[in-house]
Amino acid sequence: MSNLTVVFLVVLGYILKRGGVVRKEFADSMIKLVFYVFLPATLFYSLTQLELESKLLILPLSGFFVALCCYIFAYLIRKPFHMDRKTEGSFIITSGAMNQALFIYPFFLVYKGAEGLGYAAFYDFGQALLSLTLGYYIATRYGRGVSGVKKTLENMLRFPPLLALVFALTVNYLGLYPVIKPAEAFIIMLHNCTTPLIMLSLGIFLEPRISKPAPMLGVIFNRFIFSLCAAAFFVFLFQLSGLEKTTVLIASAAPPAMLTLVYSVEEKLDTEFTANLISTTILIGLLYIPLLFTIL
Repeated sequence: MSNLTVVFLVVLGYILKRGGVVRKEFADSMIKLVFYVFLPATLFYSLTQLELESKLLILPLSGFFVALCCYIFAYLIRKPFHMDRKTEGSFIITSGAMNQALFIYPFFLVYKGAEGLGYAAFYDFGQALLSLTLGYYIATRYGRGVSGVKKTLENMLRFPPLLALVFALTVNYLGLYPVIKPAEAFIIMLHNCTTPLIMLSLGIFLEPRISKPAPMLGVIFNRFIFSLCAAAFFVFLFQLSGLEKTTVLIASAAPPAMLTLVYSVEEKLDTEFTANLISTTILIGLLYIPLLFTIL
């Protein structure tokens, strides 16, 4: 699948919505299907094929480092934007939480194949750990003001991509893939649906509008520029090269995660700001991420 095909699928999804063929609620259902069925199958297939090496541990560490830098940077620069409390909460979590599963993964599949997706998934483990803990904590503190360790753990245990990642690594490490070999054709069939469904869903979901332009520009700078600088520092510090370097740099420059919209709705943050920001950054990412792949 070429880069043009990926972009065409997003455009097709948008045209179908604007033409009244499908409604946004349909994309919500498709994303749930991807999240609970197709993406876990893709992660499982890719990670069970990946040759595990100790050097891969640098990837989740880099994801954790870059995401933490973005959360801290957003917190430090929040005051000049003069936001109300709910917008400020959305501002911070959208700055740190990265859309790996529903945006970056398909690009790595297109450009780097199953091995590239495996590397991206390792990177995602580090940043997802923060978005499911620190990100959720920030959402609760700026929203309804209640939080708890139990709720955070429940969130993590209900996160299908994370569960698929852990299960796949267990199967890979213990050499258990022959046991599930009879189901391989079914897993591959589900895996092949992931990229088309994600991109169609993103096109249907798109509704870019400028809402509170100054804070939006702050998040855009954090997600696409500052995060890339933090990633470049990490690459330089640990002298990364090859696919490790490419993964850290490109995966760090992802748009805000869809999970931030879930947090905004659940914790009564600025939902309009979050939704508009996600749509706008997806459009930017559709141009920015392929450009990074070309350059790197």
